Amino acid sequence: MKLELLGTLFLSDKRKDLLLLLMEEPRNIDDIKNILNVTSSAIMTQIKILISQGLIIHEDDLYKLSDIGKVVVKKMRPLLNTLEVFSENMDYWENHNISAIPVHLLDRIDDLGHCEFVEPDLDRMYEIPQKIEEKLTRSVHVMEVSSYFNPAYPSTYVELIKKGTDVSLIITKPVFERLKKEYSAALNEYLDRDNAKIFVCDCPIRLASSLVTDHFMALSLFYKNGIYHNHAMMSLEKTALKWGEDLFLHYMKNSKEIKEIEFEKT
Repeated sequence: MKLELLGTLFLSDKRKDLLLLLMEEPRNIDDIKNILNVTSSAIMTQIKILISQGLIIHEDDLYKLSDIGKVVVKKMRPLLNTLEVFSENMDYWENHNISAIPVHLLDRIDDLGHCEFVEPDLDRMYEIPQKIEEKLTRSVHVMEVSSYFNPAYPSTYVELIKKGTDVSLIITKPVFERLKKEYSAALNEYLDRDNAKIFVCDCPIRLASSLVTDHFMALSLFYKNGIYHNHAMMSLEKTALKWGEDLFLHYMKNSKEIKEIEFEKT
């Protein structure tokens, strides 16, 4: 019975689509055929199977989820969404260290929705990918968590704050020390602005970066062997923006704001 029910749920796209459709509201057969673009004979075969498994019922000329069906489909949707996130870009997720994502957010990976793989052109290999840079320039607020140093960041973020964009950065201590040592002028200019904040995280940041704005979210992970390549998974979904904000807040809890540069005495 267990294997039979699993097959009912996942071995037919027509049954899966019908169950998800009926989760929205009960439908008559004409609505079902039109929305799913199927014939009567094709869909009635699937309806009979779902009725026999106790997942849907037929009342008052409407097909609807049974009580059991409501519970099952509610649990089914996050799994399907998770599988969709991974299957769209399987090469990326398989080869990168997804365990670097905090557990409670990895459990919500389906919130990322549709993701696009972005990387810079060969003549901009060490710069911010153009698709990300274009969206950054239109953003009202920017929040980033980063464990690696990108030479393009100091000038990029100084330009953003000059435009009035609210920018908050969480970085590791080694990244901050390099900024302080090699980019002190840009760092001072950044810290002098009321719309700019920078934090140093006391806990390990195992992902390369997570960037979230009011327009998009971009996640960049290290390869499983620890190597970093300048590419990211980008999503425009509202649920992904919330996911990115929650990731930022996760690291914010263990971070200290830097308000001025302190240099060691010699």
